[in-house]
Amino acid sequence: MPQITTNAIVVRRADYRENDRMITLFSPSLGRIDALCRGCRRQKSPLMAASELFCSGEYVLYQSGERTTVVSCAVTDTYYPLRSDYERLSHGMYCLELCAAAIQPMQENERLFLLLLRSLAHLCYGEIEPRRVTAVFLMGMTSLLGFRPQVGRCARCGTPILQGKAGEETLIAAFSPEQGGVLCPGCSAGERCRLREKDVLYLQDIMRRGLRSLDSDAACTDELFAALRSLAEGRLDIPIRSGKMLL
Repeated sequence: MPQITTNAIVVRRADYRENDRMITLFSPSLGRIDALCRGCRRQKSPLMAASELFCSGEYVLYQSGERTTVVSCAVTDTYYPLRSDYERLSHGMYCLELCAAAIQPMQENERLFLLLLRSLAHLCYGEIEPRRVTAVFLMGMTSLLGFRPQVGRCARCGTPILQGKAGEETLIAAFSPEQGGVLCPGCSAGERCRLREKDVLYLQDIMRRGLRSLDSDAACTDELFAALRSLAEGRLDIPIRSGKMLL
Protein backbone atom coordinates (compact mmCIF):
# COMPACT_ATOMS: atom_id res chain seq x y z
CA MET A 1 0.00 0.00 0.00
CA PRO A 2 1.18 3.57 -0.60
CA GLN A 3 2.59 5.77 2.08
CA ILE A 4 0.32 8.14 3.97
CA THR A 5 1.31 11.67 4.96
CA THR A 6 -0.72 13.40 7.64
CA ASN A 7 -0.40 16.00 10.35
CA ALA A 8 -0.74 14.37 13.77
CA ILE A 9 0.16 14.54 17.45
CA VAL A 10 1.27 11.71 19.73
CA VAL A 11 -1.38 11.16 22.41
CA ARG A 12 -0.17 7.81 23.77
CA ARG A 13 3.00 5.73 23.73
CA ALA A 14 4.22 2.35 25.00
CA ASP A 15 7.72 0.86 24.80
CA TYR A 16 7.87 -2.25 22.62
CA ARG A 17 10.66 -4.79 22.40
CA GLU A 18 14.18 -3.47 22.98
CA ASN A 19 14.30 -0.31 20.88
CA ASP A 20 10.82 0.17 19.43
CA ARG A 21 7.73 1.98 20.59
CA MET A 22 4.02 1.76 19.82
CA ILE A 23 2.42 5.19 19.54
CA THR A 24 -1.11 6.44 19.12
CA LEU A 25 -1.42 9.38 16.76
CA PHE A 26 -4.32 11.81 16.55
CA SER A 27 -4.72 12.91 12.94
CA PRO A 28 -7.27 15.64 12.09
CA SER A 29 -8.29 13.79 8.91
CA LEU A 30 -7.73 10.13 9.86
CA GLY A 31 -8.58 10.11 13.56
CA ARG A 32 -6.78 7.52 15.68
CA ILE A 33 -3.75 5.79 14.18
CA ASP A 34 -1.82 3.14 16.11
CA ALA A 35 1.66 2.92 14.64
CA LEU A 36 4.99 1.20 15.27
CA CYS A 37 8.05 3.43 15.62
CA ARG A 38 11.02 1.14 14.88
CA GLY A 39 14.35 1.85 16.54
CA CYS A 40 13.15 5.14 18.03
CA ARG A 41 14.67 4.41 21.44
CA ARG A 42 18.17 4.02 20.04
CA GLN A 43 20.55 6.87 20.71
CA LYS A 44 20.58 9.36 17.81
CA SER A 45 17.52 7.78 16.18
CA PRO A 46 15.85 10.26 13.79
CA LEU A 47 12.49 9.09 15.17
CA MET A 48 13.28 9.67 18.85
CA ALA A 49 11.38 12.96 19.09
CA ALA A 50 8.59 11.68 16.84
CA SER A 51 7.75 8.94 19.34
CA GLU A 52 7.41 11.18 22.38
CA LEU A 53 4.14 12.40 23.90
CA PHE A 54 3.08 15.87 22.72
CA CYS A 55 5.14 15.66 19.52
CA SER A 56 3.17 17.18 16.64
CA GLY A 57 4.24 17.32 13.04
CA GLU A 58 3.84 15.89 9.58
CA TYR A 59 4.11 12.11 9.83
CA VAL A 60 4.87 9.81 6.93
CA LEU A 61 3.41 6.37 7.56
CA TYR A 62 3.62 3.04 5.73
CA GLN A 63 0.74 0.58 5.90
CA SER A 64 1.12 -3.14 5.31
CA GLY A 65 -1.98 -5.13 6.07
CA GLU A 66 -3.16 -4.10 9.51
CA ARG A 67 0.23 -2.74 10.62
CA THR A 68 1.19 0.91 10.34
CA THR A 69 4.82 1.99 10.66
CA VAL A 70 6.28 5.46 11.08
CA VAL A 71 8.68 6.24 8.24
CA SER A 72 9.60 9.83 9.14
CA CYS A 73 8.32 12.96 10.83
CA ALA A 74 8.86 16.66 10.22
CA VAL A 75 8.41 17.91 13.78
CA THR A 76 6.34 21.06 14.23
CA ASP A 77 6.39 21.30 18.04
CA THR A 78 7.22 19.11 21.03
CA TYR A 79 5.84 21.48 23.71
CA TYR A 80 9.05 20.80 25.59
CA PRO A 81 8.68 23.62 28.19
CA LEU A 82 5.75 21.70 29.70
CA ARG A 83 8.26 19.27 31.19
CA SER A 84 9.68 21.94 33.47
CA ASP A 85 6.34 22.74 35.16
CA TYR A 86 4.57 19.84 36.87
CA GLU A 87 1.17 21.53 37.01
CA ARG A 88 1.14 22.50 33.34
CA LEU A 89 2.50 19.10 32.33
CA SER A 90 -0.28 17.39 34.33
CA HIS A 91 -2.96 19.39 32.55
CA GLY A 92 -1.35 18.70 29.18
CA MET A 93 -1.23 14.96 29.90
CA TYR A 94 -4.88 15.08 30.93
CA CYS A 95 -5.92 16.73 27.65
CA LEU A 96 -3.92 14.15 25.67
CA GLU A 97 -5.52 11.23 27.48
CA LEU A 98 -9.01 12.64 26.98
CA CYS A 99 -8.38 12.88 23.24
CA ALA A 100 -6.87 9.39 23.13
CA ALA A 101 -10.09 8.08 24.70
CA ALA A 102 -12.35 10.09 22.39
CA ILE A 103 -10.90 9.59 18.91
CA GLN A 104 -11.73 6.67 16.63
CA PRO A 105 -9.92 5.26 13.56
CA MET A 106 -10.86 6.93 10.25
CA GLN A 107 -13.02 9.49 12.03
CA GLU A 108 -12.18 13.05 11.01
CA ASN A 109 -12.18 15.62 13.79
CA GLU A 110 -10.15 18.64 12.74
CA ARG A 111 -11.83 20.98 15.22
CA LEU A 112 -10.91 18.81 18.21
CA PHE A 113 -7.37 18.49 16.85
CA LEU A 114 -7.01 22.28 16.61
CA LEU A 115 -8.56 22.75 20.05
CA LEU A 116 -5.98 20.36 21.51
CA LEU A 117 -3.02 22.07 19.82
CA ARG A 118 -4.17 25.54 20.82
CA SER A 119 -4.84 24.46 24.40
CA LEU A 120 -1.37 22.91 24.64
CA ALA A 121 0.14 26.12 23.27
CA HIS A 122 -1.59 28.11 26.03
CA LEU A 123 -0.39 25.64 28.66
CA CYS A 124 3.15 25.57 27.30
CA TYR A 125 3.85 29.15 26.31
CA GLY A 126 1.17 31.24 28.05
CA GLU A 127 0.73 32.53 31.57
CA ILE A 128 -2.97 31.73 32.03
CA GLU A 129 -3.77 29.50 35.01
CA PRO A 130 -3.69 25.88 33.71
CA ARG A 131 -7.07 25.04 35.22
CA ARG A 132 -8.74 27.78 33.18
CA VAL A 133 -7.23 26.46 29.96
CA THR A 134 -8.34 22.92 30.75
CA ALA A 135 -11.83 24.09 31.67
CA VAL A 136 -12.21 25.64 28.21
CA PHE A 137 -10.83 22.47 26.64
CA LEU A 138 -13.33 20.33 28.56
CA MET A 139 -16.28 22.48 27.49
CA GLY A 140 -15.10 22.53 23.88
CA MET A 141 -14.36 18.82 23.69
CA THR A 142 -17.72 17.73 25.09
CA SER A 143 -19.45 20.06 22.62
CA LEU A 144 -17.49 18.67 19.66
CA LEU A 145 -18.31 15.12 20.73
CA GLY A 146 -22.02 15.92 20.60
CA PHE A 147 -22.66 16.59 24.30
CA ARG A 148 -22.83 20.38 24.29
CA PRO A 149 -23.33 21.58 27.90
CA GLN A 150 -26.51 23.58 28.47
CA VAL A 151 -25.56 26.89 30.10
CA GLY A 152 -28.29 29.32 29.02
CA ARG A 153 -31.34 27.40 30.19
CA CYS A 154 -31.94 24.80 32.84
CA ALA A 155 -30.76 21.43 31.52
CA ARG A 156 -33.80 19.78 33.15
CA CYS A 157 -36.80 22.10 32.74
CA GLY A 158 -35.60 24.66 30.19
CA THR A 159 -36.08 27.76 32.37
CA PRO A 160 -33.73 30.65 31.42
CA ILE A 161 -30.98 30.87 34.03
CA LEU A 162 -30.29 34.61 34.07
CA GLN A 163 -33.65 36.35 34.10
CA GLY A 164 -32.63 39.42 36.12
CA LYS A 165 -29.66 41.05 37.77
CA ALA A 166 -28.99 39.09 40.94
CA GLY A 167 -25.47 40.21 41.79
CA GLU A 168 -22.22 38.51 40.87
CA GLU A 169 -21.83 36.75 44.22
CA THR A 170 -25.46 35.57 44.52
CA LEU A 171 -26.06 31.81 44.26
CA ILE A 172 -28.54 31.38 41.44
CA ALA A 173 -27.98 27.90 39.96
CA ALA A 174 -26.06 24.63 40.08
CA PHE A 175 -24.08 22.53 37.62
CA SER A 176 -25.01 18.89 37.11
CA PRO A 177 -22.66 16.60 35.12
CA GLU A 178 -25.40 13.96 34.99
CA GLN A 179 -27.96 16.38 33.52
CA GLY A 180 -25.37 17.90 31.18
CA GLY A 181 -25.35 21.52 32.29
CA VAL A 182 -26.69 24.26 34.50
CA LEU A 183 -29.81 23.74 36.62
CA CYS A 184 -32.18 26.44 37.84
CA PRO A 185 -32.87 26.87 41.60
CA GLY A 186 -36.02 24.76 41.38
CA CYS A 187 -34.19 21.81 39.85
CA SER A 188 -30.88 22.02 41.67
CA ALA A 189 -31.74 20.48 45.04
CA GLY A 190 -28.99 18.14 46.21
CA GLU A 191 -26.39 19.26 43.64
CA ARG A 192 -22.91 19.83 45.04
CA CYS A 193 -21.65 22.36 42.50
CA ARG A 194 -23.46 25.61 43.32
CA LEU A 195 -23.07 28.53 40.91
CA ARG A 196 -23.04 32.25 41.45
CA GLU A 197 -24.14 34.63 38.74
CA LYS A 198 -20.54 35.27 37.72
CA ASP A 199 -19.95 31.51 37.41
CA VAL A 200 -22.86 31.19 34.98
CA LEU A 201 -21.59 34.18 32.99
CA TYR A 202 -18.14 32.55 32.94
CA LEU A 203 -19.56 29.33 31.46
CA GLN A 204 -21.61 31.25 28.91
CA ASP A 205 -18.52 33.21 27.85
CA ILE A 206 -16.59 29.96 27.31
CA MET A 207 -19.38 28.54 25.15
CA ARG A 208 -19.56 31.75 23.14
CA ARG A 209 -15.85 32.49 22.64
CA GLY A 210 -13.91 29.30 23.40
CA LEU A 211 -10.21 29.89 24.04
CA ARG A 212 -10.65 33.59 23.37
CA SER A 213 -12.45 33.76 26.73
CA LEU A 214 -9.06 33.36 28.39
CA ASP A 215 -8.52 37.10 27.95
CA SER A 216 -10.93 37.71 30.84
CA ASP A 217 -10.09 37.62 34.55
CA ALA A 218 -12.75 35.03 35.38
CA ALA A 219 -11.80 32.11 37.63
CA CYS A 220 -12.90 28.48 37.69
CA THR A 221 -13.77 27.28 41.19
CA ASP A 222 -12.69 23.89 42.53
CA GLU A 223 -16.29 22.64 42.50
CA LEU A 224 -16.96 23.78 38.94
CA PHE A 225 -13.71 22.33 37.61
CA ALA A 226 -14.51 18.99 39.24
CA ALA A 227 -17.99 19.08 37.69
CA LEU A 228 -16.62 19.83 34.21
CA ARG A 229 -14.18 16.93 34.56
CA SER A 230 -17.00 14.65 35.66
CA LEU A 231 -19.10 15.74 32.67
CA ALA A 232 -16.36 14.97 30.13
CA GLU A 233 -15.13 11.74 31.71
CA GLY A 234 -18.69 10.52 32.23
CA ARG A 235 -19.51 10.97 28.54
CA LEU A 236 -16.37 9.07 27.51
CA ASP A 237 -17.11 6.32 30.07
CA ILE A 238 -13.39 5.49 30.30
CA PRO A 239 -11.20 6.07 33.40
CA ILE A 240 -8.77 8.94 32.81
CA ARG A 241 -5.78 8.02 34.95
CA SER A 242 -3.86 11.27 34.46
CA GLY A 243 -6.71 13.11 36.19
CA LYS A 244 -5.19 11.98 39.49
CA MET A 245 -2.17 14.17 38.74
CA LEU A 246 -4.14 17.41 38.57
CA LEU A 247 -3.60 19.82 41.42
